[in-house]
Formats: sequence, C-alpha cells, structure tokens
Amino acid sequence: MALLFRLSVRRGFSNGTALSSSATPASLLQPQLLLPALSASKLPFSSSSSSSASSSSSPSFTLSRKEDFWAKNRRLNRPVSPHLTIYKPQVTSLLSLSHRATGLALSAVISGFSIGMLAVPGSYPHYLELIQTMAFGPVIIFGAKFVLALPFTYHLCNGVRHLVWDLGYGFTLRTLYQTGYAVVGISLALALVAAAL
Repeated sequence: MALLFRLSVRRGFSNGTALSSSATPASLLQPQLLLPALSASKLPFSSSSSSSASSSSSPSFTLSRKEDFWAKNRRLNRPVSPHLTIYKPQVTSLLSLSHRATGLALSAVISGFSIGMLAVPGSYPHYLELIQTMAFGPVIIFGAKFVLALPFTYHLCNGVRHLVWDLGYGFTLRTLYQTGYAVVGISLALALVAAAL
C-alpha cells in the first residue's frame, strides 16, 4: 500500500490533477482516487475506452485477465507433475513404491484372512489339516510360504531403514543405495529362512 501511495505522490493523478497536501494513504483507498493512480503506474491494469465525452466522477477500469493455469499447461503440452513417465526408475523410488505396496498388501491380506476365518465354519486347525491332506508337495508348499513371507520381511526391513532415517542417518546417496540393496538382500534371506521352517 505504501508503494501505491508513493507512486501516486510522484506521478499525481492520471487526469492531470495533482495531489493536495491533505492527501493521506487512507484517502487514496477510495476507488475514484486509487484507480487513476494505478492506471498511471505500470501495474497490470488497462483502462476501458469510453465512447462518450462526458466526464464521470469515477473512471471505469477493468483488470487485464491472465491466462488460466491449466489452459497454459495444456497449450504448452506440459505434463502434470509429478508425472511417473518422465522419471527414470531408480532404486530409491522402486523401494519406496514397493514399501507402500507391501504395506497395502499386508493390510488387505491379514484383514481378509482374519475376517474370513471369523466367517467360515470350523477353526483354523481344521483348514490347515485340510490343506495338508491335499499333498501339494514340498516345493509348492515352500514356494507358497516364501511368497507369503517375502512381503512381510521386506516391509519389516525397509521399516527399520525408515526408522534409521527418522533418527537423521543414512541420507547420503551412497548410503541410500547401500541400505536399499541391503534391505532387499536381508528380506530375501529372511523370507527363505521363514519358508524353510
């Protein structure tokens, strides 16, 4: 507001009248006084042309319209950010996405299994015994146990990595990659151990 007052004092009103000595910043807030001062300055206002020669106590002004944000982005063919197709896949981004995916998958599977076990007749040992009588073979059982254990072990190991980050450690690029590969290796080893039990 002080800038507008200074511009008005230096240039006077655009209709040729000078400011009186009694002009104050509060008096410049009146629209009939402020709009001509803004028009004289280089601010983004444009005066509308009047077809009549009669003078009015308050001149009419219109704001110049800027191009809409989304229209400009469409015109320039800019992608919406963040846009996954413009980023090169990196170890850190893939580990972050897989951490979220395993968290969602674990929540869905554990909740679904728990609700399912409450809804079906019989108890868990009954259904476990039923699966054992199907004689799938040790390879299929080992594979199924590995597939079930891997999301849990990965989410656990990467969760520990996030806790270390919360303490403020491990943010150098080299450490990020080392801990990322360590998380993948340790989670695979733990899943193999769990599947072998």
